[in-house]
Amino acid sequence: MAEQVPFSIVEHILMKLGSKAFQKILSMYGLPKEPAKLKEKLDTVRAVLLDAEEKQLKSHAVQHWVQRLKLFMYDADDFLDDMATHYLQRGGLTSQVSHFFSSSNQVVFRCKMSHRLKDIKERLGDIQNDISLLNLIPCVHTEEKNSWRDTHSFVLASEIVGRDENKEEIVKLLSSNNEKNLSIVAIVGIGGLGKTTLAQLVYNDERLVKHFELKIWVCVSDDSDDGFDVNMMIKKILKSISNEDVASLDLNGSKDKLHEKIREKRFLIVLDDVWNQNFEKWDKVRILLMVGAKGSKIVVTTRKTKVASIMGDSSPFILKGLEENQSWNLFSKIAFRERLENVHPNIIGIGKEIATMCKGVPLIIKTLGTMLQFESEERNWLSIKNNENLLSLQDENYNVLPVLKLSYDNLPTHLRQCFSYCALFPKDYEIKKKLLVQLWTAQDYIQSSNENEHLEDVGDRYFKELWSRSLFHEVERDVVNDIVSCKMHDLIHDLAQSIIGSEVLILKDNIKNIPEKVRHILLFEQVSLMIGSLKEKPIRTFLKLYEDDFKNDSIVNSLIPSLKCLHVLSLDSFSIRKVPKYLGKLSHLRYLDLSYNDFEVLPNAITRLKNLQTLKLNDCCNLKEFPKFTKKLINLRHLENDRCDNLTHMPCGIGELTLLQSLPLFIVGNGREFSKNKRIGRLSELKRLSQLGGILQIKNLQNERDVLPISKGEILKEKQYLQSLRLEWRWWDLEAKWDENAELVMEGLQPHLNLKELSVYGYEGRKFPSWMMNDGLDSLLPNLCHIEMWDCSRCQILPPFSQLPFLKSLELYNMKEVEDMKESSPGKPFFPSLQILKFYKMPKLTGLWRMDILAEQGPSFPHLSEVYIEKCSSLTSVRLSSSPSLSKLYINGCSNLTSFELHSSPSLSVVTIQDCHKLTSFELHSSHSLSIVTIQNCHNLTFIAQPPSPCLSKIDIRDCPNLTSFELHSSPRLSELEMSNCLNMTSLELHSTPCLSSLTIRNCPNLASFKGASLPCLGKLALDRIREDVLRQIMSVSASSSLKSLYILKIDGMISLPEELLQHVSTLHTLSLQGCSSLSTLPHWLGNLTSLTHLQILDCRGLATLPHSIGSLTSLTDLQIYKSPELASLPEEMRSLKNLQTLNISFCPRLEERCRRETGQDWPNIAHVTEINIYPQ
Repeated sequence: MAEQVPFSIVEHILMKLGSKAFQKILSMYGLPKEPAKLKEKLDTVRAVLLDAEEKQLKSHAVQHWVQRLKLFMYDADDFLDDMATHYLQRGGLTSQVSHFFSSSNQVVFRCKMSHRLKDIKERLGDIQNDISLLNLIPCVHTEEKNSWRDTHSFVLASEIVGRDENKEEIVKLLSSNNEKNLSIVAIVGIGGLGKTTLAQLVYNDERLVKHFELKIWVCVSDDSDDGFDVNMMIKKILKSISNEDVASLDLNGSKDKLHEKIREKRFLIVLDDVWNQNFEKWDKVRILLMVGAKGSKIVVTTRKTKVASIMGDSSPFILKGLEENQSWNLFSKIAFRERLENVHPNIIGIGKEIATMCKGVPLIIKTLGTMLQFESEERNWLSIKNNENLLSLQDENYNVLPVLKLSYDNLPTHLRQCFSYCALFPKDYEIKKKLLVQLWTAQDYIQSSNENEHLEDVGDRYFKELWSRSLFHEVERDVVNDIVSCKMHDLIHDLAQSIIGSEVLILKDNIKNIPEKVRHILLFEQVSLMIGSLKEKPIRTFLKLYEDDFKNDSIVNSLIPSLKCLHVLSLDSFSIRKVPKYLGKLSHLRYLDLSYNDFEVLPNAITRLKNLQTLKLNDCCNLKEFPKFTKKLINLRHLENDRCDNLTHMPCGIGELTLLQSLPLFIVGNGREFSKNKRIGRLSELKRLSQLGGILQIKNLQNERDVLPISKGEILKEKQYLQSLRLEWRWWDLEAKWDENAELVMEGLQPHLNLKELSVYGYEGRKFPSWMMNDGLDSLLPNLCHIEMWDCSRCQILPPFSQLPFLKSLELYNMKEVEDMKESSPGKPFFPSLQILKFYKMPKLTGLWRMDILAEQGPSFPHLSEVYIEKCSSLTSVRLSSSPSLSKLYINGCSNLTSFELHSSPSLSVVTIQDCHKLTSFELHSSHSLSIVTIQNCHNLTFIAQPPSPCLSKIDIRDCPNLTSFELHSSPRLSELEMSNCLNMTSLELHSTPCLSSLTIRNCPNLASFKGASLPCLGKLALDRIREDVLRQIMSVSASSSLKSLYILKIDGMISLPEELLQHVSTLHTLSLQGCSSLSTLPHWLGNLTSLTHLQILDCRGLATLPHSIGSLTSLTDLQIYKSPELASLPEEMRSLKNLQTLNISFCPRLEERCRRETGQDWPNIAHVTEINIYPQ
């Protein structure tokens, strides 16, 4: 296997040798000329690296030369690191030369370094001398060029080219009704054909969303053929269903949890990228999935027909490549951005040939199209067309990977190690961009000749460049549209792994040996027994990604101290109670993650890590303080301490860490609580941290007493990289008093105009600062997108937020004194970009805005999509005049609300009105998007106008005692309707609801009339405390082919089941009778319900016998009898219920005796039941 050439490490060392700082360091050791000599030789080596990379494929001698070079570069890097670190630990340039070399230890160190330097020079000389022997030729290195543009790529469009017919065929297979409990549909094809994409299209098809009760997506991606772990598979399924923490469950616990989630539900599971060829393991999973309802389906994507056969699909769907015209369509979209008119005809001709040569494989088409996107030279197009790897695709047994390697060969050299390092992440893993850039930086893969440029910004460019070349996909973005994560296609991951080879190892249980060349280790999901074999190896990365807590003292106390070359160390969630001091000796560390551990303090030894760039302490909830000399971590760029809730203060001198870019949490300590000998970091130290970016939360601002310097406004004003700011006083303290200091502190915390998110918690002032109340707020904070305020309980007037041009979200909570918002100047826009509005517990708010400053027709909200108003007791009216984008409206606990006006809102989909006791009427204008309506606990509501709504799917009306009638106009998609506790309702009319599948009517004792057209899809019917004649009216309009579940509760006077039930004999699965005290017997025709699986008889105190026909319920699996004291015996015919698995009898004293195990008279009738539970009275 070819060796990866360490381009980035070479560049890093050349930059280090050429820097003035390093020349000074070697001068201090009496070696002033060595940097120039080493750099000259290394420049010679660098010049031939591209030629060596190509020739090693055909020459073992060159490959061996590259191996020697790589080992040398790692050793040279460590040597230079040790020199610089020792220099910094001894005090750097501030130390006198005489002191620097005064101790005997320094003599020993100089001697040791001298020997290492001699070895370095000799080895580099040998490597340089072999250049001519191997006939290596200098080549020009590719310069960094940014083809990345921050525009929408064609990746998503390319993924669906030519797959419409395939999708339709599979959707038809999945939506067909059959009697099987579980069916398998396998999609088989070579890597890169788009199996996953096709499965995603199918999974999200609207028809299947309605067809299946539960949909589950699981990425398997274990290519070890026999690496299929049954418990791990069940856990992945569970995680997809509910995202619960199931890590600690054993197989039995996982099984119980799974059955709880899927039992009796028709589900669709997609198992993506399956490799397992072990039938027994799959069969164990299959059996555990058999408890679902009939018609459940599994879609499998795999590269192997044998896998499909083992899983039960003997006729899998074989995915073929794109047609020639489809291939050209996709290629031209990507390569030419659909601007063919500007392209030379020769290049178009070559492009068509290349598209044809791709054999219809979308991933190859996309990769080559992206490579050629910005190429205008015909010779470059020809070099791709004539490339031997692309030509090899024309063979019958072609391999995709060599063609994909063209994308790697086309990368600038500075990106190559960054790309291959990504093999460290498991397949289909969501890679966080910030983490990846931090790891690249820790490995010295990121270089910049501009000292004023953040390495993180360079890393961001690297990331986007790799994304633009389709080496990353499925990117996720945050609220401001910045990319936060990505994934790698499986084949691209294979490419990265093939390049970096055995240097990267994901350590799992199935690993039997540790490669000699391994440099980067990942712990994921499990910990291998082979981990001890890593001792003393030159590991540079030890990363843990799985979320489980892990306790292994041998790793922390024995293995890690031996890994002297570590640049990256992750010990998060290792249950560490005391951080070991030896960490201070791992001098090469750039990245240290101690998050999710239990320690209270960090040892001072940590401050010896002069190269440390990233220190992560997130969720270290017991951590109380940082080391006294934290300021000695002079290269620290990221100090991540989010959710360290027990921190009491910041260390004195933290302001000297001027490279800091991440500091999520700053605690203002209470100086009076510490002794005079213990100095703590004050709020003023933030002033010097001008590079801070991302999120900053400042807590306990009530502790700041040095308010006059703070009030001058210099603390945050220059922090141009800060995106989100959260200011906190003791907002949990309900007894907090007005504090004039709070107003002075707040005055001095004006942020930079680049700020995008502002949150204020527990502010104790009576007025907001001048920079917020300024009528020019739109120019002071023009980029604010999100504002959130909690418990600013003394402020009466809000700042003029309405004029902020990009404000998308405004959330105000518990603002007890606020009456309205400060007026804006005439002519200024009114919330031009607002999308989300939330008001909670604002008891003095009388209106959402001052109507006198607005046009007569009221404000227009062109982008408002969600409104939440809760517990605003003085609010009497809500008026939303024109809100074309409004989709969600939630009003709760506005006890004096009497008027509600909602005009044109064509996008409205969800409406919830709760606890608005004075609201008498509710009217919605017709909306084609309306989907869910919920009205609850509106005591004076007498009228609801519900116009025809073509998309309405759910209505829930409860606790409206004065509502007398409800008429629902045509709602062709309505699937759920619930009416509860509407005590005075007399009539319910449903005009046209052909899709209604669930109808619940509870405690409507005066309901006398139910009118409705046929209900052909009604599957669940629950009727509680209504008249028996209404029950019969409803039963008569529900079609015989649909009803599956019937719940009848507390129907007064009902002495027998209605005969209308007979029409459902072939479909009913569940029958529940509860609280029907007049019911004395069950009809003989009950035995005709042959599909019945669950029967509940609960609190039917007058029921004396069960019919003998109960023995005909051959599908019955579960029978529950509760509080039926008159029931004297179980009929002998129950012996025929061979499928009965569970029998529960509770508070039935006469049955309790007759069903006593072995001795009871009725025991022979039930002895065959698997699980019998009898609970005494």
